[in-house]
Order: sequence, then C-alpha cells, then structure tokens
Amino acid sequence: MTTELALTASQLPERYEQMIDKVTELLPRIDASNESFFKSDSQIKTVSLNVTDLTDVGAAKHILARIERKREALKESELGLRRKRIELAQKQDELDNASGYQADLLEIDILELSSEIESTQNYQRGAVREVTFLVHQYEAICDKLGVEVITEEMYEANESKAQVMRAFSQALAAARSRQGLIDEGNFIFFQDLGINGAAAQRELITYLEMEQHLLNEGKVPTFEVQYGWLDAVSDKFAPQVALYAEHRGLIPQVEAALAQPKELTV
Repeated sequence: MTTELALTASQLPERYEQMIDKVTELLPRIDASNESFFKSDSQIKTVSLNVTDLTDVGAAKHILARIERKREALKESELGLRRKRIELAQKQDELDNASGYQADLLEIDILELSSEIESTQNYQRGAVREVTFLVHQYEAICDKLGVEVITEEMYEANESKAQVMRAFSQALAAARSRQGLIDEGNFIFFQDLGINGAAAQRELITYLEMEQHLLNEGKVPTFEVQYGWLDAVSDKFAPQVALYAEHRGLIPQVEAALAQPKELTV
C-alpha cells in the first residue's frame, strides 16, 4: 500500500504540516499491520460465532456455502481487476500524447486506477486467506467423518437430527431465563417437528436437574456435558420428524431428487 497521505500540506493550513509528517512517518507500519485485516472475520470467530451448526454435516454445509460465496466474490473481483488494468494501460498510453490540463486529468485518472487496483489486491489476498482457512475446516470435518466429500444424501440424512438439536439447544437457552420452562416459540418449533412439547419439557428439566447436581458438587458443567445431552436427545427424537411428515401425507426424502456426487479425479 502507498505510504503517502492522500493530502498534501499545500492544501491545508500550515499548522497541519506536523500532523501530516507524523502520519506519513507511521504509514509504513500501519500498512504492514493492515495486511493482516483485509478479511471479514478472525479465524476463531468463524469457528465459534459464525459456524454454529451443531452437527458435523451441518457445519460442513455452512462452510461450503461460505467458500462458494468467497469464490464468487474473488471471480468478480478478478474480472474487475483485469478491466482496471486495461483501463490503466489505456490512460498511460493516452498520457504519452497528452499535454496541459488533459495530461493533468489523465495523471489523476492513473493515480485513481492504481489506488483501486492496489485496494482490490489487498482484499483479494484477505479473501484467499479466508478460503484457505475454510478449506482446512471442511477437510477436517471430512477426515472426522471418514469421507472424501459431503453428499446431499448425507446432508438430508443428517437434517432431522440437526433440526431437533437446534430446537433443544434454543429451548435450553430460553429456559435458563424462564425458571426451566420452554418458551412459546420453541414449543411451536417442537410441534412443527412432530415432537410432543410436554415430552420435550420433561427432557429439558431432567437435564437442568443434572446440571444443578454438578454445580452443587462444586463442578462446572462443560460444553461436552451439554453437547452429549443434545446428541442423545436428538437421536431419541429425530425419527419423529420423518414420521410426522409421513403422517401428513408427505415424502420425507425422494432419492431421485438428490444430486449425484461428482466423480473425484486426481
């Protein structure tokens, strides 16, 4: 990135000269630091607050969606960059044969295009780093599941469990501020999944009592305790989702409508 301030002292009152000198002195260090931040989020925020899916397959789908959005943005960015480089070359050619005000305006155009190209390249590098990080997350999930790719069939097979886990996770969060009672919104969520609300409430109270028992013993319930409960309770109720859909005359899964995974080539 350029180390020159976008303003010159001649355009401002004299007392601003020292300010500009100080900023100009520190710009190389600022530019070096900024190289680390041309991206949307930190790595830890991505895996903790952005990708919040509770199942491995759900997390993989979320990660793939983020990768695809970044890829599309990089494609658009690269096309725009190529266009700006052509425009810059044209302006430079025109400048060779220009004079007076026309030459002055062309020089401004060249500076503007050069700045835009530099800025685009900064964000491209950040996007590439983000995609690299996300690709590593996808690979880690595939390794954990022992598969090469996440298929639509795997996603559909996982979806009932994922939705039930989400329902109980949300209900638990709401119940903590409601003396252990599930709120109306999550009761509706359970009903839409074909899960009896009273049964869900009993499961939740049982879990909260177990947590309180740990606390009474001076122990802190970890995320492993909560996730273990969510995993078990979702396995218990996940079959209800498809059964409820069938009861209403619907077909939970149509094999012919699933995408066939592309053959991997080395």
